[in-house]
Amino acid sequence: MRKTSLALMIGSGLALGAPVPAQDLGDIISGVAQGLFTQELDRAAYEEARRANTLRSWRAYLQKFPDGAYRVQAERAIARLGGTVTVPDDPEPGTSSAAAVEARLGLSRDQRRLIQRQLTALGYNTGGADGLWGRNTRDAIRRWQAANRAEATGYVTARQVRLIGEQAGTRPDIGDDAGADDRLEERLLGLTSAERREIQRRLTLLGYNTRGADGVFGSNTRRAIAAWQRDEGLRASGYITADQLRELRRQTGAS
Repeated sequence: MRKTSLALMIGSGLALGAPVPAQDLGDIISGVAQGLFTQELDRAAYEEARRANTLRSWRAYLQKFPDGAYRVQAERAIARLGGTVTVPDDPEPGTSSAAAVEARLGLSRDQRRLIQRQLTALGYNTGGADGLWGRNTRDAIRRWQAANRAEATGYVTARQVRLIGEQAGTRPDIGDDAGADDRLEERLLGLTSAERREIQRRLTLLGYNTRGADGVFGSNTRRAIAAWQRDEGLRASGYITADQLRELRRQTGAS
């Protein structure tokens, strides 16, 4: 019945216009059918992610449909579950390389909010600063990129993040900047008390005793973080970054 209705809609629509060559008609019908098929796959993948409602399921949806109809809902679900939107280092075909470059920055939600505020201050309105980069933010990024003679992809690079910050008078330290201020990056993570207790428990589990898990990063916790960083070959600042938090979770079995 659905196929019949589709054929009738296509046929009636074409009947109102000029005659279409048979080859072109075949291409039109094929294109419409392919579009409907893709929409159905998108919807099915979204429903599967919604039923599971885990970080893994939502990220799997975004991996399959990075520009899908339910992308914003998926990003919001990931944020509610305490995760950040990421794209694999080796993305599947169809995933934008520009999106993958941005994902490797590991921008926290607070960093995304800051960049939204910076863009708005520069005259590129993002429609709000919620840390969820939807259509308005992507459009603002594209307009800023075009004005700065960069490829207008809608996805930022580390250099562009620094340039936006410099133009707006502030700068979040991220990505490949060797002189990044770990203390500032930890502050930009916006860790809740529960997340701080989680970090303390995970460090202690790995043998870096924080002398309690009270959600307060005092001298014992700072020493534990620094000791873990040193053993990992990292700068032993005692302040944890977004990438380091993901690694700590990985080492202790987090999803």
